[in-house]
Amino acid sequence: MTDAAQAPYIAPDSDYPCCWFCPALRLPRTEFLVADRPSRDWPFDAADGYRYTVDDRIPVCVYPGRVGLKAERTAPPPAATPVTDPEPTGRHHRWWRR
Repeated sequence: MTDAAQAPYIAPDSDYPCCWFCPALRLPRTEFLVADRPSRDWPFDAADGYRYTVDDRIPVCVYPGRVGLKAERTAPPPAATPVTDPEPTGRHHRWWRR
């Protein structure tokens, strides 16, 4: 039997609606962070199925509502791309004949 301090935050055989690769299913609560949403700041690592913080590689859960926790980290808002008018090409197309 595993020590209660090392048991996963959510039992893998529970009916919790979290993702199958959520760190809450495999790690104790002290070993992962909870973010408000997916972000480039915590990219997915296909090698083990976790999202990690970029700076110190701490596993991150990105669906706080599914694990019943509040988000500890907030993803930055996506960068707004300015909308610009296309450059005129100098060509005029006539769609009808006179």
